[in-house]
Amino acid sequence: MAKQIAIIGNGPSRNLFEEPFNGDVCICNIPQIKVKYDYIAIVDRKAMNYIQDNKIKYEKPILTTPVEYKKSREWGWTTPVEGVFEEKLMNCAATAAYYFAQEYDTIYLYGCNALWSEYTKSYQDEIIPRPTRGKKLHLQWRDYWQRVWQTDKQFVIVHDPEAKPEDYGTNVLWMTRLKTK
Repeated sequence: MAKQIAIIGNGPSRNLFEEPFNGDVCICNIPQIKVKYDYIAIVDRKAMNYIQDNKIKYEKPILTTPVEYKKSREWGWTTPVEGVFEEKLMNCAATAAYYFAQEYDTIYLYGCNALWSEYTKSYQDEIIPRPTRGKKLHLQWRDYWQRVWQTDKQFVIVHDPEAKPEDYGTNVLWMTRLKTK
């Protein structure tokens, strides 16, 4: 059976994720939704600072860049942290997808609304304020996603029915899911 993982980003379509999922689950940044997950992916210092400032501990490992890994060691965290993201592809979900493409056959993407829309707000902004994002940020993110698609793994972008799918190649499928909760 193909090994699969769900990556849950921070856009509105993250709420389309439903359990149980037949594979591993990686949640991006500070977990704000109640789902069972196997990994937390963080590439942003602000998220790491939030964990440190709020003295948050997690049982599941945080996957991050070597720089953020080193910082977590300086802080003496007991949460398991692994500095595995050798390349940061601008946002957390793209970075995680690129990394997991080494090990997984199929990668499901939730909460990645910028892949089909101009929506770049994040639920993460509710707890970690950010400056206003540029109007073309979604296009910059899509440029980085091209590296992900080139891994030739199977990707499934889960979206709501109103989304207009983009053509990212034959290995990128689109799955409509209605929110059932």
